[in-house]
Amino acid sequence: MTESSSPSPHTLSSRRLELLIVVLWVAAVIAATVQQGISHQNNNFLIFRAAALHLLHGQDLYAPYPAAHSDFYKYSPTFALLFLPFALPPFAVAMLLWNALNAGALYVALGMVLPRRAAAVARAIVFLDMLGSLQNAQSNALVAALIVFTFAAYERRHTVLGSLATAIGTNIKVFPLAGASFAIFHPRKLRVAVALVCSLAALALLPLLVTPPSTLLAQYASWRAIQAVDALERGYSVMEHVQLLSGLDLPNLPFQLFGIALLLAPVLARRGRWSEWTFRRLYLCSVLVLCVIFNHQAESPTFVIGTAGAALWFASLERRSRWEWTLFVLFVVGTVLPSSDVMPDWLQRDLFDPYRLKTLPLLLVWIEIQRQLWARREPGRTGEP
Repeated sequence: MTESSSPSPHTLSSRRLELLIVVLWVAAVIAATVQQGISHQNNNFLIFRAAALHLLHGQDLYAPYPAAHSDFYKYSPTFALLFLPFALPPFAVAMLLWNALNAGALYVALGMVLPRRAAAVARAIVFLDMLGSLQNAQSNALVAALIVFTFAAYERRHTVLGSLATAIGTNIKVFPLAGASFAIFHPRKLRVAVALVCSLAALALLPLLVTPPSTLLAQYASWRAIQAVDALERGYSVMEHVQLLSGLDLPNLPFQLFGIALLLAPVLARRGRWSEWTFRRLYLCSVLVLCVIFNHQAESPTFVIGTAGAALWFASLERRSRWEWTLFVLFVVGTVLPSSDVMPDWLQRDLFDPYRLKTLPLLLVWIEIQRQLWARREPGRTGEP
């Protein structure tokens, strides 16, 4: 009779870490809901719930409704329809479900592209930004998850699922369309293109289930108009830093196109590395970070998307150089902590917020990711999943 082997200390340590992370994430969902849900005062959630009902009643989604909430609804008509399950239950219950969806999706997504221990590390790194997104009832954690889901689905040759994830993300915020670029590595690119176009078209027309065509066309016209106004913003982006340094009021689009060119250049130039899992995953990290640093509407809760990319990058490293550790520490101190209670209010108010400093460490991480993509070979990275 053979004796059953007991778990090794390393395995036990990994399990304890995973359990701790699970407890923290569940506690974050509950705490964010208790903090914002009981008072019924979270403006973002009020906007989302009102938009779903406005769509049902044929009202302009993008008109001001000061009696219901401040600011404007800025997402697609499809998102308003998809939010309907969260508009009908009581406020606190709906917010709990919404926060659980956001946190749960990101938690699962990180585990789809990393080994167990590395996934636990990534979840720990992204925790504070995830919590900040939940406290604002934002969709950013879900958007980050959908980008990762797209990548994971294409890696597993699930063409329709990957394209659907991109289409859903694009109907929440436009920039998740960048996930379609993961099809570069897909052997059947035409099939991906067809699936993506069909998914986008189907979701764009989905509100016809509850609203007539003429009203839906008017909704899309209003959405385009409000997006045109928002296109003039710079948020926590590279474009804002260019404006702060130069004092020039330059358009966002040239910088965004330049960022996309920088993103794609190493992938197109290093075709010989396409077969490497670590290279493809590194490109996923680059896309996630780019979706923040070149996003003209990026705000503090948006950073969970870029933080997810930085967390995936750092957690996937098997041997970390001093430079990589230095970048990671700068990133934690300069990007993650400024949005938490750890950072003194005066420092955040007088330094980090007016000068958008939390963008800079994330930009440095992105530059390092791009350097690694350009390299001919990156030793010390995890192998195939």
